[in-house]
Amino acid sequence: MTGLSDLTATEALDRMRSGILSPVDYLDALLDRIDDREPTIQSWVCMDREGAREAARSAEQAYANGSAGPLCGIPVGIKDLILTERLPTAGNFAPMRAFNPRYDATCIAKLRAAGAVILGKVETTQFAGRDPSRTYNPWDPDRTASGSSSGSAAAVADRMVPITLGTQTGGSVIRPASYMGVVGFTPTFGRVSRHGLLPRSYSFDMIGVMGRSVTDVALFGATISDPDPRDRATQKRTGFKLPAAPTDRPPRLLLCEDFFDLSSDDVTRHVSAAVDRLATAGAEVRRARLPVRLELLISLHTVILITEASSTQMSNMAKHREHFAPGLLSQLDIGSAVPASAYIHTQRLRHRIRLQFEALLKGVDGFVLPSTSEVAPDRSTIGPRLCQTPWTILGWPCFTVPVGLGDEGLPVGLQVVAGPFKETRLIEVADWIERRLDPMPAPGAYQAAAGIR
Repeated sequence: MTGLSDLTATEALDRMRSGILSPVDYLDALLDRIDDREPTIQSWVCMDREGAREAARSAEQAYANGSAGPLCGIPVGIKDLILTERLPTAGNFAPMRAFNPRYDATCIAKLRAAGAVILGKVETTQFAGRDPSRTYNPWDPDRTASGSSSGSAAAVADRMVPITLGTQTGGSVIRPASYMGVVGFTPTFGRVSRHGLLPRSYSFDMIGVMGRSVTDVALFGATISDPDPRDRATQKRTGFKLPAAPTDRPPRLLLCEDFFDLSSDDVTRHVSAAVDRLATAGAEVRRARLPVRLELLISLHTVILITEASSTQMSNMAKHREHFAPGLLSQLDIGSAVPASAYIHTQRLRHRIRLQFEALLKGVDGFVLPSTSEVAPDRSTIGPRLCQTPWTILGWPCFTVPVGLGDEGLPVGLQVVAGPFKETRLIEVADWIERRLDPMPAPGAYQAAAGIR
């Protein structure tokens, strides 16, 4: 039987607008779910129960007097790298646990203005690094919850909250969303203000959304996108528009075979089957090779990332070196030794590669490829970034849509990538794909049917 916690954000909004569902009752159902599941999943860092209840009561009044905003009454979990007024923002770093910001990040202020209910902060790896967090994967506790947005994906997958914000510096929205069978969306670099985001990489950091439908994450992504004078990267473009209605216009997709070369047989088989299914439904699927080797892209990303990350953490490294996770600390030490000439050279190569990728997009709506090169591995790692990093380097918008379960009963995702600032068409394509794939079961429902305890 479907409960309130199983509702997607748009399903809940429809019920609230029609008067069938009270925002207070909806919040209470999610809090009950969290009380039941959080000891097992460990996805929440802190919660604002009283603040959320007050916001839910205000949402109820807004529906009654006709002043409800577009996200009115929908609870949201916020990755613990994004500043929230009155709620600690620590980035999984012990010396910052008592840090209570005096203002909201721009994206949080936009959510509040639209009527969303800020429920609490969800787990992240330390400063978005690659040392795994404490969060468990609801599909299998022995598998990674990935990162860095581990709590964001787990809370949505386990039906504790319908929407979360995450961040991506390599693959930290797309990868955990794929591993846990939810939808992930990162708009173009520069669409969403990073004002109020604890930085990892000046030229890679992006704020994204996780939910259980394309419509959900697109709505929230559009709400938080817009120019912001406090983030220079956002000043070139306005926010993107949502499609007026679902389209039945089949997409033109470019399948990048390079990603299959490095993917597991399980992922290759299930993603290929999904692409064949889309082609049968009318999608035009072309095949191509990337203009440069994936290994080069990973190397460029690594040089830029560790150089910029060491710069963002210079002060903390001097004061609190002993509190850094070992993997992150090693990366920061290496980054501090990278010569300026090497950093500048990689940025120049990045620009040239972007032009080569743009040439591939002529005549197609976007790229299609596996979201991850394998299903969720063990808890010792957050997983490889092979399938996500190229698009982070380019700063292009991406979706991951679950295509079903692999041979081990773990989620497999299909990634769709469009050119820069092409979010509206990308949303149409992702929605078209989602409507032609089978619905994703909840982890608990699958495990119960399979007899897994």
